[in-house]
Amino acid sequence: MQTTQAKVPPLLLAVLISLSVGGLMSSDINLPGLTRTAHALATSTSAVQATFSPYLVGLLVAQLLYGPWSDAVGRRRLVIGGFSLYAVASLACALSPDIAVFAVARLLQALGAGAGLVLARAIVGDLYGQQTAARVFTTIMPVVGASPAISPLIGGYLTTYLSWRSPFVLTAVIAAVTVIVVVLKVPESLPDERRAPRLRATAGNYRRLALSAKFWGYGLNLGVGYAVYTGYLVASPVIFQRLGMSTEVNGYCYISIAAAYISGNLVSRRLLARYSVDRLLARGHLIFSGGALLLLAVGLTDPHTPWPLLVLMTVVTIGNGFLFPMSVTGGVTSFPTMAGAASGLLGAVQMAGGSLSSLLVSKIPPDTRSFAILVAAFAFVGLAAFHGLRALSAHAAAASPTAPATTGASAPASTTATASANED
Repeated sequence: MQTTQAKVPPLLLAVLISLSVGGLMSSDINLPGLTRTAHALATSTSAVQATFSPYLVGLLVAQLLYGPWSDAVGRRRLVIGGFSLYAVASLACALSPDIAVFAVARLLQALGAGAGLVLARAIVGDLYGQQTAARVFTTIMPVVGASPAISPLIGGYLTTYLSWRSPFVLTAVIAAVTVIVVVLKVPESLPDERRAPRLRATAGNYRRLALSAKFWGYGLNLGVGYAVYTGYLVASPVIFQRLGMSTEVNGYCYISIAAAYISGNLVSRRLLARYSVDRLLARGHLIFSGGALLLLAVGLTDPHTPWPLLVLMTVVTIGNGFLFPMSVTGGVTSFPTMAGAASGLLGAVQMAGGSLSSLLVSKIPPDTRSFAILVAAFAFVGLAAFHGLRALSAHAAAASPTAPATTGASAPASTTATASANED
């Protein structure tokens, strides 16, 4: 049963952070060791880079698989199974004798680590109401936001002073410790009476979510926000290099983006005491689209320095710091009887946005003007979609205030009325 208690047990919070960071940390931690990995496996650097593709595919599949599955069987056993696979696959990466084994191990690593991404969100949705869940997510998200900057730094030191294999040993240890803590200390968050009787029923929840304006009002925020973030990661090294920035200095630019994202998380957390999740999302979109508009105005002048892009993307990323935790909160707490499916589909939409952006970046000229146009397009589509879908959701809720709460599982009496109103 959901609770509105403000204090989250520290051990549970640590587990949720580990689950949330695992998949993202493992995607970046071996970046500094690409060349050494290629040499050790007697292959090319490009072949090692190509293993990121199966890793991302694994994360996407895991998001869609674990969500509805956990609505039927519970979260705990899938966390244990998924992170056990993550630990074993990480060791397989470290011990790989050739690139073929390494690529398969990376795929399995993602399939295991992906359990944490989707199930951490679902667990929070199981245990807490919307305002408390938002506080939990704004505690987790700064760590998640810092991981793209910190993971390569850790991986670089481990690779330099130990081996290219050591980052994978570290992720195996973290995964194994998380599994042990869950087995010994973390109970199941989804009681039997709230589970769907059949897996087919929970998979069918994807159709219901796909037809929900309220879900897409949250989900598209993640897709748009991650599209801009991923687009910047892909485009900025080439743009900055063309503008004369060295590779060493370029690496520090990602720290500023991580700091901006964390700042947005912390500010939105402070404002939760005064404003609703939807109000904070509206403010996040205002910052996000405002920064994109300024970037567009400056970008159209085709500046010959990297600083406008760096500074204004920092503003955009502060807005993203609002959008991510509030959208995840709204997405999983508005659908309490299908939180796993909602969490999985949210993650899939997020990754789809990143994939689309990466594709588009590869097709446009590598300059500030073209990238600014792309960012502005994503930002204004996201702003219009959020307000339009919010209005549509409110209209639907007013038209059918007693809609049924679930397609499979029966919610407890204390939460059924709330779920009926929220899941329109």
